[in-house]
Amino acid sequence: MTIYRTVSMESDMSLVFIQPKQPPQRLLTKVASKVINRRVVEVLPKPDMSTGRLIFRHLTRNDESQFIEAINHSRSLLRRWIPLNRERESDHRFFRRTMTRARVGDVQGTAWRRAAFIDDGPDEGRFVGLFNLIKIERGLEWTSEANWWVDDRLAGQGLATEAVQGLLDMGFSDHPMGLGLHRIRAMICTDNLASVRIAEKCGFTNTGIRDLLEINNALVAHHEFERFAI
Repeated sequence: MTIYRTVSMESDMSLVFIQPKQPPQRLLTKVASKVINRRVVEVLPKPDMSTGRLIFRHLTRNDESQFIEAINHSRSLLRRWIPLNRERESDHRFFRRTMTRARVGDVQGTAWRRAAFIDDGPDEGRFVGLFNLIKIERGLEWTSEANWWVDDRLAGQGLATEAVQGLLDMGFSDHPMGLGLHRIRAMICTDNLASVRIAEKCGFTNTGIRDLLEINNALVAHHEFERFAI
């Protein structure tokens, strides 16, 4: 370092100023290079559940583009079976509403809504779909209703069946690992054959009850399926 000394004209007091030694230019260039080349790391929330190939967690703002892309690609099929955008609601607002609704369900204890993502491999982090337990009721019998949807581009890989089975295992597991439910039902559109096959593979049985439910301003026939914890 460099030391400068000055002497006051009015007294014998001397003042000492110490100037730090400037780092060599070569060192500055090396540090700057490390900062510039450093990759931004995205910190994701801890998964709430995992299966062999999937992790389940809340949607975050960083998932918006993947979510909207999946919706747009699968919209022609999804709009027949699940409620999508409200009238004049943009995809952006639909995503935000979906994201908020999941957290509200947790706080109120009335629903468990999660997004599934591929956990490993070349498609690691890819959005798969939504898997939900809604209308949770805790009385003499603890019950819920399951629903799900998957990006149509990932159909035929067994991901939906794996996810639904994981959803059921968590729902039927005792606290604190699961929700401790006794019965889970699913209302499936009569022409949604893929979801019917998934439900049957996961142990649901058709109760024979049929109902008309409003989906995107249209009445659609649904069959009720159910599965018990035991």
